[in-house]
Amino acid sequence: MISADPAFGLSWFSCRIRFAHMSSGSNVLLYSVSVFLFQADDYAAGLQKALARGRREEKIYTNAEGGTARIAMVEVEALDMLDAIEDGVEVACLWSDDIVPNPFPMDFTFQPAASKPTNSV
Repeated sequence: MISADPAFGLSWFSCRIRFAHMSSGSNVLLYSVSVFLFQADDYAAGLQKALARGRREEKIYTNAEGGTARIAMVEVEALDMLDAIEDGVEVACLWSDDIVPNPFPMDFTFQPAASKPTNSV
């Protein structure tokens, strides 16, 4: 079942957008990936809304060192029409690029209740 607002006939979409972060005087290039939810009529309109949403994040500004910093949209990595949105639905899963030896035994007890989440915006 595709999620649509009966009043408007709009479907829910999720998009994943990659951004490049760079700064004058530095040879470091950082990437971030953001996930946005929005409604659109169809996939083509969804892509246009994703591009517009990503463009709103682009900026050039003076950083703390007095140099120029830039955030630029690189690409829309994914665009998905979502099924019905329910409370607690997963909208993103990001895998680590790191492949490291596992230091934990199979019966290791993680402590997620000790989490101290930050705000991503």
